[in-house]
This record gives sequence, C-alpha cells and structure tokens, in this order.
Amino acid sequence: MRKFEGHIHTFLFKIPIRDSLHLFQREFDRFGVEKATFLSIPCEPVPGKIGFDQTDRLDNIRVMYHKAAFSPNGYAYAGLEYCDLDLQDTGALSQALLEQVKRYKQLGYDGMKMFEGHPNTRKCIGYPLDHEVFDPYFDFCEKENYPIIMHVANPPEHWDTANVSDYWKGRGCCFDDSYPTFDELLHEVLRRLDKNPKLNFTLAHFGFLTSRKEIAEKYMSYPNTKLDICPGSEYVFNMLKDTDYWVPFIEKYVDRFFYGTDCYTFEYDNEENWLRLTGMRPNLVERFFTTSDTHDYLGNPYRGIGLKEELCQKIFYDNLANMLGQPKPIDFDYFIGKCEEFLQTEPAETLEHYNLWCMLNDFRSMKNGEFDFKR
Repeated sequence: MRKFEGHIHTFLFKIPIRDSLHLFQREFDRFGVEKATFLSIPCEPVPGKIGFDQTDRLDNIRVMYHKAAFSPNGYAYAGLEYCDLDLQDTGALSQALLEQVKRYKQLGYDGMKMFEGHPNTRKCIGYPLDHEVFDPYFDFCEKENYPIIMHVANPPEHWDTANVSDYWKGRGCCFDDSYPTFDELLHEVLRRLDKNPKLNFTLAHFGFLTSRKEIAEKYMSYPNTKLDICPGSEYVFNMLKDTDYWVPFIEKYVDRFFYGTDCYTFEYDNEENWLRLTGMRPNLVERFFTTSDTHDYLGNPYRGIGLKEELCQKIFYDNLANMLGQPKPIDFDYFIGKCEEFLQTEPAETLEHYNLWCMLNDFRSMKNGEFDFKR
C-alpha cells in the first residue's frame, strides 16, 4: 500500500544531520513511504516552567533541509517562533505571528505545524486559541487555504495527577488545575473554528477525541477539518471499546483522515533495537486499520478493524496527496543566509556547528540541482 507520511519530526539528538537522511530513507523503504511531511516545533516550554527556555532554533531550517533532500517527495511545515517576542504586547505579538506565517509561505513551507494547543505551550503563551491575538494569523491561513496541523490537549488521563505514570511526569505531561482542562482546550478549538469555519485544519493524534464523541462530531461538522491517525496508542484502545461507533465514523469521514506516525530520527545503536523502535508506531497504525487480526503493542493486545482496501488507500496516501499537491518551491538563498548567520555564533566544536555547516553546503548544492544523498 502506498503511504504519504504526514507527521514526522527531525529531532536529531546526537545524530549528524546527513546520517538522519539515510536513517529516514531506511524507514521509508521499510514501510513503503513514498512521500513525507516534516513538521517543525521550534519553541517548546520546559515542563513545569513558564517561558520558552527550551528552544530548537534550527528546527524550521532543519525541516526545510529534509524537504529539499527528499525532493520532489518531501514537504515541510513551519512552526511559529516566540522566543524574541513580548507575549504581553498583544498588538505587536499579533502582527509578528501574521508576518511569520506570510514569510513561511513565501519561503516554501507547505503549511504550519502548531503546538500552541499542547497544555504546556498553551499555559506558557497564556492566550486561548480563540483569542483575538491569533485572529490575523488564522484569518490569513483561512483566506489562503494554508494548511495547519495542530497538537491540542493530550490524553485526558494526563489531568489525573494522582495516577499519571512517572514516565509521563518526566516528560512534563501531568497537568494540575493551573492548566486549562482537557475539555477547555477542545472547546477553544471549536470557538476558533466558529471564527474561521473554512480553515484547512487538522488535529494531530486523532485530536485525542475518542473519549468525546460529541466534540468529535462537532469538530467534523466544519467543512475543512481533518484528523491524522498518528499514535498515541490510547485512541486505538479507546476505539476498540466501541467499534460500532468509531468504525462508521471513520468510514463516514474517510476523505478527511491522514496517515502519520510521529516518528523522528531514532539513534542507531544496534540493528535489533533500531528496528524495534522505528517499527512500533508504523506497525501499530497499519495493522490496526488494515487487518482484522490480533496484535500486540507494548504488551497490550489489540484487534485490527480491517477497513476495506480502498478506504485505507485514501487514508494512507490519497487524501494528503490531494490536499498538498506539488511541494512549494524553496527560497534557497534565504536558508543559505540563515545557516551562515547561525554559524557565526555557534562554537566550532559542537554537533550543531557541524550540522549547520552541512546544511549550508547542501543547500548550495540543492539550489544548483547537484545534491543527492543517495549517491
């Protein structure tokens, strides 16, 4: 089955960026991925703190690098950057976000990745998603039919502070009453869609909606809303509690689902472990939707819903291909200039310096049509 991977990140950890290309290509070959969309998260708060202290200043550049490297089958979504903005000056903030999205569209990004609905980011920014500070940004995206994919909320059990596992606490996913509630975040989305009802808008991770059927139906009542089927695994197990509802729901809205896995560049330590890590999410998604067999995910058995092949083909490839069409042309001069700018301040002995050097030289080769990492 053909696949258009709609939800990948380029977090490198300790991996040189050129190695990342080869590792992604191995993943794509293994799972039959023909096209891929790389999503940026340039600003993410440190868990438990208010402020964008933890930033990835290269992520917007890096997703464009991956798009260009996998051209003509690569796509990139930019993320909004807040680190140098005064969050209290709503007028200036609103204008800055509008200017950013206009610039990203001109530079060749194919859409916007928003993390603003994640509880930590939402708390840090301080404004609900339907606040007027975001109006010009969303108005532009609606008018231009510029795609947005947004992470909103998290599994609702992350608000059960007495029972959140140590693993999720360590990742900053334990939300007390200082955070907006699960339902408040989802209703912020609905109010935003009331303001911009024609937004080309996708919720990642099935929107964490499998515990809120009425909100799922309301969300899908807008004409251009969509869902990606990227794990968390909780939506799989929630659906299995009521397949009589969720399978017809998927069949009804089958033209509005996208395939995704939330994978990133897993560090290669040994073959067995790398194959296991890179296979967990793709196997979960594919087996759940395409088979009726019983499988296992991290010790939890589940049974696939076995959708018809033509429906799976829409979800796994056709829908996203039809929406995005051809990748937008890239302004290589801009990215060459940004790499040169960052190189001036990055210490020479760091991996980040090496990655910047690679991107700078590779962008130059890409501009001239001379780059092919597969050679």
